[in-house]
Amino acid sequence: MEKIKEIRVALFKSEIHSELQLPNNIIQTLKVEDDGTIWFFTSCYGDHAENIDKSFYAYLDYYKKGRDCRLQLSGRATIVENDDEDLFSMSNYSSGTFGRLVLVKMKITQAEYFENKLAENISWSAKLKTVFNHLFLTPSHKVFDFS
Repeated sequence: MEKIKEIRVALFKSEIHSELQLPNNIIQTLKVEDDGTIWFFTSCYGDHAENIDKSFYAYLDYYKKGRDCRLQLSGRATIVENDDEDLFSMSNYSSGTFGRLVLVKMKITQAEYFENKLAENISWSAKLKTVFNHLFLTPSHKVFDFS
């Protein structure tokens, strides 16, 4: 939960099986609850929110440039009908975008954490060896399943 709060920005992808889709885009995490529920806004084209499946599977990919870690989350997401202006005020979106966004809550069912452990002060030959090992061996990462 701390990594999510620390990075706050993620790539959002939805897996909706209807004609109308939510676009893949960058989201800002608004709130993370202790039970693993993440709240965020995502864009929606015009008044199409009424016609999109309210419950779907989604992915969030947290990564911050310059950091050597990545957090990939997946889970069941739900479009929240109640427009929460308090949550909207927590976001960096301008007030003109309020009607073009939908509030989504996602319950984490699986999380994968990747970390590159290259040390800053090791020799270039040791870094090179580590890079080659990383290319041909499985990277070190952790998988957490919450289902």
